[in-house]
Amino acid sequence: MPSHPIDFDINPDVFSTPQLRDIFEEKNIMQRWLDFESALAQAQGRLGIIPKEAADTIYRNADISSIDLDTVRQGYKKSRNSVIPVLAALRKACGDSGQYVHHGATTQDVLDTALVIGIRKAISIIYDDLREIEAVCIKLAREHSSTPMIGRTHGQYALPYTFGLKVSVWTGETRRNIQRLKTAFDNMKYGQLGGAAGTMAALGPRAFEVAEETLRLLGLEHDPASWHTARDRMAETASALTISSMSLGKIANEIFQLQKTETGELFEPPPDGAASSTMPHKQNPVICQRAVTLSMHIRALSATVMESMCHEHERDPRSLWSEWLAMPQICIYSGTLSHYIKTVISGLSVRAEKMYENLHIHSDMVVSEWLMFRLAETMGRTNAQAKVKELAHKAVSTGSRLKDIVLADHETGAIFNAEDLAPLDRPELYTGQAEAIVSKVLDTVKRQRAKDPASLEHRRIST
Repeated sequence: MPSHPIDFDINPDVFSTPQLRDIFEEKNIMQRWLDFESALAQAQGRLGIIPKEAADTIYRNADISSIDLDTVRQGYKKSRNSVIPVLAALRKACGDSGQYVHHGATTQDVLDTALVIGIRKAISIIYDDLREIEAVCIKLAREHSSTPMIGRTHGQYALPYTFGLKVSVWTGETRRNIQRLKTAFDNMKYGQLGGAAGTMAALGPRAFEVAEETLRLLGLEHDPASWHTARDRMAETASALTISSMSLGKIANEIFQLQKTETGELFEPPPDGAASSTMPHKQNPVICQRAVTLSMHIRALSATVMESMCHEHERDPRSLWSEWLAMPQICIYSGTLSHYIKTVISGLSVRAEKMYENLHIHSDMVVSEWLMFRLAETMGRTNAQAKVKELAHKAVSTGSRLKDIVLADHETGAIFNAEDLAPLDRPELYTGQAEAIVSKVLDTVKRQRAKDPASLEHRRIST
C-alpha cells in the first residue's frame, strides 16, 4: 500500500509525475539490474569467457516477467543483499546456464549502473521541460520587453523596471541550467564494473574488454578506475539538478509574491475546480506553492549526496545507501518541479494594467534617482543625494507629491520649473537600457539554443 506522496494512488502526482515514477518503480529498477546481467553475459559470451549458449539463455530470461517474484520476495526475508534474491531467481530461470549469471561482477556494479541509467532518463525529461520553459520565457520577454512595472529591492519599491527584463533574467538562468544538465548528462555516462574491490580480478585477463562491451550494450562507457568510492559525478548531477530546481523555485516564489491580492500583477493558471475549500473568491497559487516546497526538499536531499562523497576505503555502504536513497527522490522532485513551472509559465496571466497602476502608486518618488542625477549637474553627486533624500522625506511626512516639494523648495525651485520635472509624472519612461538588455539576452540565448540537441535520450544498444 502506498505510504509516500510519490506513490499515492488515490491522489497521485502531487509531488511526482507518471513518467518519473515509472523510471524509479521497483520492477523497472529490477529490470535494469537484469539488463546489466544480460549485457554482462552477452559480452562474456561473445569473448568466449562463458559458453555462448549460456549467454543466450541468460539474455532470453533476463526479463522481470521471466523470474518468479514470489521467490524473490521470500529471498529478501532471508538476505540482506540488494540483488542476491533477484540473481537467484534469474539463475533458477536459466537452469544449468544460471551458474554463469553475475560472472565476475559485484552488487555495487549492478546497482550503480542501473541508477546511472535511471538518472540519465530523468535528466532527459527535465531537459525537455527546461527547453520548453526557455521557449515560453523567450516569447514572454520579447512581448513584454517594454511593459513597465515597478522594480523592487529589499522588498520595497525601487525603480521603474519592465516585465520583459524580469523574464529575461529567468531566461538566462534557465539557459545556464540547460547547459549544466547537458554537462551532467554527458558526465553521467559511465557504468560500473570493477568487481569486488575495484581491481576487476574476477573478470580475468580480458577484463577491460568485458567491461567496455558490457557497458556499451547498455548505452554507457567504462571508466577503468572504479568509482565505487568516487562519487563526484553523482554529486555533480545532484548539484546541477538542485541549482536548476532552486532557479525554478525562485520563479515560482516570484509569481507567488506578485499574485498577492495587494499586488495582482501575475497569476498562475486557474484550476478547473475550487481553489479554496471555504472562500469561493480566492485563486490560490497552489502550483507555485508546491514548486517552492519541492525546491526546499531537493536542496536538503542534495546535502545528503554531498555528505555521501566521504567514503571509507574501497567500499562504504553507509555513504552509498544514503546516496541511493536520495538520488531517485532528487530526480523525481526535480522533474515534477520542472513540469509544474512549465505548466505555470505556459498559462501565466500577465496583468500589464495592474503593473502600470502599481508603478504609479508612488510615481514621482520612484524616479528620485533621475532627479538626483539631474540635480547633481549643478551641485554634485553627494550634495544632490542628500538634498533629494531631504525632499523625499518631507514629501512622505506631509503627504505631498515630491514634484510639488521640489518646486516649493527655495534651492531646487530656483533650478527647476514644472516642465523640467515632467519626467516625474512618467516613471514608465525611466527604464534605462531595459529593452536593449532584453534584446541582447535573447540574442545570446537563441544562438546557444540553436546548438542544443533535440533531446538527451539514453540509448541502449540493440541486442
